Amino acid sequence: MDSRFRWNDILIFKSFKYLSPADVVNQGFLLLMSILLIIFHSRIQSWYLLVIANIAAVVLIMFIVVKYEEGEKKSSVLKILRFWYPVIMIIFIFKENYHMVHAINPNDIDKTLIKIDYMVFGVNPTQWFYRFANPLITEMMEIIYILYYLVIVIYGIELYVKKRYDDFEYSVFILFVGFYLSYILYIIFPAVGPRFYLHDFTAIDAELPGLFLTAPLRHILDFAESIPSGAVNPQDYVQRDAMPSAHAEIVILLAYLSHKLKLKSFRFYMPYCILMIVSTVYLRYHYVIDLVAGAVLAIITVLVGRIVFPNDCGVRSAECEV
Repeated sequence: MDSRFRWNDILIFKSFKYLSPADVVNQGFLLLMSILLIIFHSRIQSWYLLVIANIAAVVLIMFIVVKYEEGEKKSSVLKILRFWYPVIMIIFIFKENYHMVHAINPNDIDKTLIKIDYMVFGVNPTQWFYRFANPLITEMMEIIYILYYLVIVIYGIELYVKKRYDDFEYSVFILFVGFYLSYILYIIFPAVGPRFYLHDFTAIDAELPGLFLTAPLRHILDFAESIPSGAVNPQDYVQRDAMPSAHAEIVILLAYLSHKLKLKSFRFYMPYCILMIVSTVYLRYHYVIDLVAGAVLAIITVLVGRIVFPNDCGVRSAECEV
């Protein structure tokens, strides 16, 4: 029995040969967040708990990857964890970002974004859209907006069920890069959106009423954005995640990926992408400049994907399109 110590037996080193590019992006971003937490620890409450949570997430992901790749691929639970942990990580880091953005950079740039929109259009787009306000349109737009969170998972399920695992991992890489770039920019360009700076947030239910689902869906989104019910100053609590628009960025990436991977669902993602982008302004969540920034970030993300996967653009089971 060989009892000699081997570095390759240590989890962190053993996992290196199994980590996919998507895993590397995620692990690297967790470490980056931890470094920022340590640098700005004097401004962030319970920063050490977040650092511990990040390190625990890094170790757990390494453990899952190694266990799955070293012979336990038949385990359905382990397989689900291996492929679907990104959903948990995106949500986890999004909420961690909430504790960091305003503490690191308390200077919201909404007034600058408003000036840019007005300079380009001669009007404030969210105020201009109000002329088209109609309960039926509002209901449809609110449903489209909240479906964004479900659509991302549905896209992954389509590839997973078809056992297109290489395409699944490539898509996760693209989405990880897209999400995490936007999270970094939230710190650099903190903004809460026009529903707070151009409109009366407390009057939105009266000004943009829907039919049956709008109000409850809107309140669910407010809760997800950490806005306490009945808060006197809701802008003090809301997540700084308006600039850039991750909604615009990610739906553009989904449309791109579905076309690139020759999925029939592209027929859904393309019109959904357009309607989603319109809904973000109609519902007063974003300035138009946020959408432009989201689109630029989507392009950058695609280019990063082509650099990391130069030979086949990251696709093995589908013909690559340039």
